[in-house]
Amino acid sequence: MRLRRRGEIRRSDCDRGRRALVCAALIAPWFAPTARAANGGTYPDRPIVLVLPSPIGGTSDLFARLVEAWLEQALGQPVVVEAKPGAAGRIAVDYVAAAAPDGYTLLIANNGANAILPAGSDPQVDKARQFAPITMLARLPILVAAAPSTGIDSLQALIRRARSEPGGLEYASGGIGSTSHIAAVRLFQRAGVHLVHIPYAGTSAAVKDVLSGTVPILFTHLGTVASLVRAGRLRALAVTGNRRMAEFPGIPTVAELGYPGFDITTWHGVVAPIGTPREIIVRLHDTLVRAVSRPEARAELVALGMEPVGSSPEAFARAIADDVRNWSEVLRSTRNEPQ
Repeated sequence: MRLRRRGEIRRSDCDRGRRALVCAALIAPWFAPTARAANGGTYPDRPIVLVLPSPIGGTSDLFARLVEAWLEQALGQPVVVEAKPGAAGRIAVDYVAAAAPDGYTLLIANNGANAILPAGSDPQVDKARQFAPITMLARLPILVAAAPSTGIDSLQALIRRARSEPGGLEYASGGIGSTSHIAAVRLFQRAGVHLVHIPYAGTSAAVKDVLSGTVPILFTHLGTVASLVRAGRLRALAVTGNRRMAEFPGIPTVAELGYPGFDITTWHGVVAPIGTPREIIVRLHDTLVRAVSRPEARAELVALGMEPVGSSPEAFARAIADDVRNWSEVLRSTRNEPQ
């Protein structure tokens, strides 16, 4: 499936704080106006494909459209988003890992496909090591929401209902092994309750069934359903990050509602097949970080329920490695939990 949309070039400064030293080390190569392709030509000299590991219509797709527009305008070549959903991101991951390391096939990375999947895979097939990180562009929490018809108006009310009806409540997520699914398992584990998981192949179908009343509870990215929350068609109960979202300050965190330390977020970024030339990685990194720090771009991400980031390749690599270790522990702890 291929869709395209044009957008604006974005511009940025280096990351501040603890990323400053990494930024200083990388800044000199950024001033090179072009990167050399593996064939000796100038990169890019043909269309670039962004592979999406999830279905069209969800938060990852909306994020991919922004990246598509930023790259296309800045690099002067067509950029196409190609959706390859399925198997919790494995189809897209395997496809991009096997692509030529020339900068023309990139993966819209997220911690489902690039951290949870490796964390649960055969240690001899470490999928996180098959990619060259370019930049993490945004973070976002999971939203816990209820259909208004349920009468559940808070996280505490949800837990009370679940305790009074063991196994009687269902919740929807974007699929088995997704960040939203794991967030739900961890929350219900902490609360000592059991809800029945109804996994969907994508967020859109899950949202549709919750709106219709087929499933009462939804775990999903806030950006996907922001308009529904604003319109009162979904009731927001909590977010799973360590702080409230700037655009939705009235939605409390799970941690402040009685589960201290609860912090499960997902992230979005871009990676390339391992072996992609350093000059190309730097060119793409520069373009995307410049994009994400422009006020217009930051506003677009915030509207999707995302916190803008814009990390160096090295910082992104460390974040992925840390996430794989953390999710390995989470998956071990939840392996025997009801799903």
